[in-house]
Amino acid sequence: MVDRKVAVLRADASSSIGVGHVMRSLSLGEALLDEGFGVELVSFELTPNLQSLATECGINVVELPCAPRSGQDAQFVLQRNAAMVVVDGYEFSREFFAVLEESNTTFAVIDDNAETQAHSPSAVINQNPHASAEMYSQMQGNPELLLGLQYAMVRKEVRDIAAQHLHTCEGEVFIAMGGADFLGLTAQIVEALAETGLHVRVAVGHANNRKTEVQQLANRHSNVTLIEQHEYVSSLAGAHVAVLAAGSSLWEACAVATPSIGLIVADNQQAAAHAAAKIGFTRIIDCRVLFNVDAVLREVEACILGGITAMRASAATVGIADGASKVASQLGVLA
Repeated sequence: MVDRKVAVLRADASSSIGVGHVMRSLSLGEALLDEGFGVELVSFELTPNLQSLATECGINVVELPCAPRSGQDAQFVLQRNAAMVVVDGYEFSREFFAVLEESNTTFAVIDDNAETQAHSPSAVINQNPHASAEMYSQMQGNPELLLGLQYAMVRKEVRDIAAQHLHTCEGEVFIAMGGADFLGLTAQIVEALAETGLHVRVAVGHANNRKTEVQQLANRHSNVTLIEQHEYVSSLAGAHVAVLAAGSSLWEACAVATPSIGLIVADNQQAAAHAAAKIGFTRIIDCRVLFNVDAVLREVEACILGGITAMRASAATVGIADGASKVASQLGVLA
């Protein structure tokens, strides 16, 4: 029996940093499994539900036993004897990456806005539409650059649902404010949309501690349904329009051709969200300084009343469903 090469994914999730880093790492992990790798996710204090999700994907979860994103962290990762390490997160220190670089280990970074502290990775993955080679021109060693929406790492479940071309539920709005909902927008949006009479389906993320509040709204309004996580992708795909935090959820909506309204809730979402809006499959509302729920209602109304045909067409032309497989294939060559 031939031992499989192991890829180690290093990412964390919490109520403060969200769950996006772990979720797209799991998407890549699924594709690396298809490439024949054994896959481990090394993470610090990962919640049980995310651990279960990783295990369901076939990915082994390893608890980090030291201070996260430090030099000790990198040393622990190297002890896993991986053929490839993939790091996703803004807060990994220069010390962390220095340890990896001194080891000559093949490693890749997943980045969004040239925020990584890595100097000489083997590859950089930036799945956002604003990504460019100029953003990484200061890096050493000529890393492989996997840039743009063609490398968007959407989950296998999303790819499978996209292939089914589910029927659109006219007048249905899907709401998901990411894994954590930093600004506490979910309940405000649900309550406002409930008053319109539209059917609302809402998802509460793994790190969002306001689920009880949203459930109470669903109990009061017959047109509001709080869905379970296993219903997320089919609900997104069947919606007339989706109101989403403007992170990787926008790429999932694009993959299933659901027009979206992306709410910018963090600085690192700004460039990617505006680039996506220029392509045409989403509309953008910046909520970082001031949140105006009426602006959300206006955009939803514009989409419901006929603004989605061009948005669906734009989503269909992007072709991002196999991005994770493209990344995994390229990493397989480097490993």
